Amino acid sequence: MKHVVVGAGVVGLLSGGLVVASGGSAMAKSNVTLNTAHKVIHTGQTLRFAGVAGDDAGLRKARFCLEVRGTDKHWRQVGKCVMPYHADGWTADFRFDARLLDRGRYAFRAVGVGLRHQKHEIYGPSPSVRVTVR
Repeated sequence: MKHVVVGAGVVGLLSGGLVVASGGSAMAKSNVTLNTAHKVIHTGQTLRFAGVAGDDAGLRKARFCLEVRGTDKHWRQVGKCVMPYHADGWTADFRFDARLLDRGRYAFRAVGVGLRHQKHEIYGPSPSVRVTVR
């Protein structure tokens, strides 16, 4: 009798939802975030950004680039791409400094690119951060 009860319990679990866990393959998730302490600056001030990249499948080696979009509505790279100042197997921390001389409203984002091919995005883009220059 015990064998029948255990067998029925296993069948009930499999038909009730565990099939999803044993079914399709898992998808790795990665993300990039970018932050700045100041959303409004004056012309010529240095704007400091901090970013974090994470990958639950293990972080690949990458450089991180800062991109800006102004009134022309096209994203373009600002400065040189940087290596993370701290990285472990799952996350990487990076920083950027930018100086804006023109007044206006700008959007910034970060992307992670391959070490060999800087046009090949591995991570990102991050959600944009809006900054006003007065």
